[in-house]
Amino acid sequence: MSTDITPYRNASLDEKYRYARALAEAGDLLPKGLWANVRNAETGLMENRPSPGKVMLVAETGAMLGIHPMAALQGIDVIEGNPTIKPSLMTALVREAGHTLRIKKTGTIEGGDIAVTATLIRSDDPDFTYESTWEPKDAIRAGLIDSYKPNAEGVWQVRARSQNDNIKPWEAYTPAMLRWRAVGDVVREGAEDVLLGVHYTAEELTSGPTDAGEMVQVTAAPAEDWAALIAAATTKTELTAIANRARAAEQFTDAIRTLVLARSGMIHRGETPAEEPTAEEQVEVVDGELSKEEYERQSAAEHAAAVQS
Repeated sequence: MSTDITPYRNASLDEKYRYARALAEAGDLLPKGLWANVRNAETGLMENRPSPGKVMLVAETGAMLGIHPMAALQGIDVIEGNPTIKPSLMTALVREAGHTLRIKKTGTIEGGDIAVTATLIRSDDPDFTYESTWEPKDAIRAGLIDSYKPNAEGVWQVRARSQNDNIKPWEAYTPAMLRWRAVGDVVREGAEDVLLGVHYTAEELTSGPTDAGEMVQVTAAPAEDWAALIAAATTKTELTAIANRARAAEQFTDAIRTLVLARSGMIHRGETPAEEPTAEEQVEVVDGELSKEEYERQSAAEHAAAVQS
């Protein structure tokens, strides 16, 4: 363990939390996985901003793995409330522990024979080699790739698309995705003691990393003009239907959520002609995060700000 993290490990819980709160002030410099919807004490409105609790979770996970909090912020993601490790950090930890990790790519995508093999030899068991190989056919079986076949000219192509025909990372970054899957498998099998339970990569729970192991988000083109649809809605039933369609298209972003909440408050206050809300018209788009009263506190100013963002 590096002595650089000794002061953090020896700090009290209160000191660690104050440190996490200070780091949370970095705002946009922090990964979006460390953000959360929290209430502004002055305005009473919900805001999306860095969560000191999540920052502290990452710092504590890093301390468990023997790395400095700042390195943890760069190498650990929080996906669905679970700390996950970036492939680049995973490989660094394994090699720092004295084990030999090798990654070899053979073939090409165009030739139809691309494969990536990761091998791990433990320092305390040098006579045994752990090995994992990933090919496009493995990704197809796992439901990560739609197809891998030659086109009319005989050139092999990977196809991985969303329901809206947007390119997924497995099509855009095939070699990197194969590499990190192979690494994740072999490290979990042969070096679980290094990972200490943080054995899933963020790539396995979200869109995936680039060639350098950094997380990427492939932004889909809007399936519909959500802002216009929300602005035109006159009942909460309509808002619910729009929000559900946005969810189905995997485009229910924080900005869309804000638009829905603001429009819901406007409708309820009667700022536009609207039907009287009934029990069936209660908006059900925030998974229980806000009450009806909290909806009503959303203002037209929020709506305008969200449209401009």
